[in-house]
Amino acid sequence: MGLTEYREEIDAIDRQIVELFQQRMRVAGDISRCKQETGAPVLDRDREKEKMRQIGELADEDMAQYCKMLYNKILEMSRDYQRRLLNR
Repeated sequence: MGLTEYREEIDAIDRQIVELFQQRMRVAGDISRCKQETGAPVLDRDREKEKMRQIGELADEDMAQYCKMLYNKILEMSRDYQRRLLNR
């Protein structure tokens, strides 16, 4: 496979990532409404710690560090989105 084909493959993967990321963020929005109804805080440190452990187990050994870095950012954005929705 050449550079063009690799780039086309990356483009297809990126489309899937964007679709799944948006889906995940919408669910995070739904969670913010549940948290609002129950008075739960946006940040759940125990849940995030468990999520990071799961991500480390799901990832291949050589990608675990990068997956954790990605999920740190995803969790940060999810919290930010939830706070934004709660402050409307």
